[in-house]
Amino acid sequence: MTDLNTILDTIRHLRPPDVETTMLPAACYTSETFFQWERQAVLARQWHCIGHAGEILEAGDCIGAEIAGEPVMAVRGADNQIRAFSRVCQHRGQVIPCEARQRRFICPLHQWTYDLDGRLVAAPHMGDRNVLLLLKESVRLPNLALTLWHGFIFVSVDSNPQPLDLVKVEPFWDGYDESSMKAVPPALSDSPLPWNWKTHVENFTDAYHTEFVHRGTHDFAPSVHPDGDVQFTDMAQGDSAIVRTVPLLCPDGGMMRDGWGRHAVFPPIPTLSPTQRKQLTFVMIPPSLTLVFAPGVVAYTLLRPIGAAATIAGSDRVTGGGWILPQSTLSLPDFVERAAQVRQGGAKIWAQDVPVNRSMQAGKSSRFLPDGIYGPLERTLQQFNLWLLNAYHQALMAQDLLHSTDPVARSTPECQRAAPSSPPR
Repeated sequence: MTDLNTILDTIRHLRPPDVETTMLPAACYTSETFFQWERQAVLARQWHCIGHAGEILEAGDCIGAEIAGEPVMAVRGADNQIRAFSRVCQHRGQVIPCEARQRRFICPLHQWTYDLDGRLVAAPHMGDRNVLLLLKESVRLPNLALTLWHGFIFVSVDSNPQPLDLVKVEPFWDGYDESSMKAVPPALSDSPLPWNWKTHVENFTDAYHTEFVHRGTHDFAPSVHPDGDVQFTDMAQGDSAIVRTVPLLCPDGGMMRDGWGRHAVFPPIPTLSPTQRKQLTFVMIPPSLTLVFAPGVVAYTLLRPIGAAATIAGSDRVTGGGWILPQSTLSLPDFVERAAQVRQGGAKIWAQDVPVNRSMQAGKSSRFLPDGIYGPLERTLQQFNLWLLNAYHQALMAQDLLHSTDPVARSTPECQRAAPSSPPR
């Protein structure tokens, strides 16, 4: 078992060219100690998608979630604005439930009650009227950073998160008339998937494996085709998204009961351009959201990293839903049957992904694990490595800065601090 200091020291000395030619250290995927560091130092500083605004249309509607282990919620207020709060009661730390429509948030332990703006409005048996007035003036649920992007609700528990830079994804929204589209949200699975969250999103963004793992279900959207191969969108430092586009064999294809095919279950959206109607665009916004822009739908998956080999997910492939659809599609008399067929097709693709994800996670623990060799169809994996390395280096810089201003750390002789050992695999 590799200790955390050794893992971090290895990451500290990695540079962009390194991770474009080889994989990250295996311990980044297998070490629970590293995951706990990653969760607090990296994931807690990111924007996490916790749902869609279409889920909370009325005042009092809320979405509960966890971000880097922190219980949070997004709430639509009486003024129609969406805000995000910690769900930790400011009395003794009990987690407050976030249910469907409600006018107040009540702590189950002592009935401390908060309004839709997070302000304390009741604290039974805490003293006389003056004490209660003082509590009401000073106590409120911690307000969290929130940003809306095409209806998706992104929340960060960081006090000063960096901007969510998704400019490169904007062109792919062209033609999707969001004023006439609605979300069919996924339910997050009750059971964690037995692999690291990075294993999960690498599988999603890998254009190479679809040619082999998904024979029969992905042939209609090939990464290699004489009329046009997969296209990779360039990525600059600070980008918050990783994008690839693959051709369809003919226009207006989409998900069928057997996977991607010519006769899509969801009808094509007529406002899309001819180019959009003949392609799929896969967008990864780590660590919590993936999107697929298809001729008839924008499909999405929500992710929640909870352990070194434990990831919670929800989408049409895992649980059901996760679609942005035109109202005209939702109003079809046989929509329920169509949705079931899409889930059936997604489930067939998912059944092919599960064993390879399990095997990729298992391989990370092998003494014979290679450094890795990237081919031309794996550009998005290299981009993800660059995203991770940037996030890790930022966390380490902040950690080093804090360490350098710590009087105890400054007074500790260098020779007594943890010395790096051999790089982990």
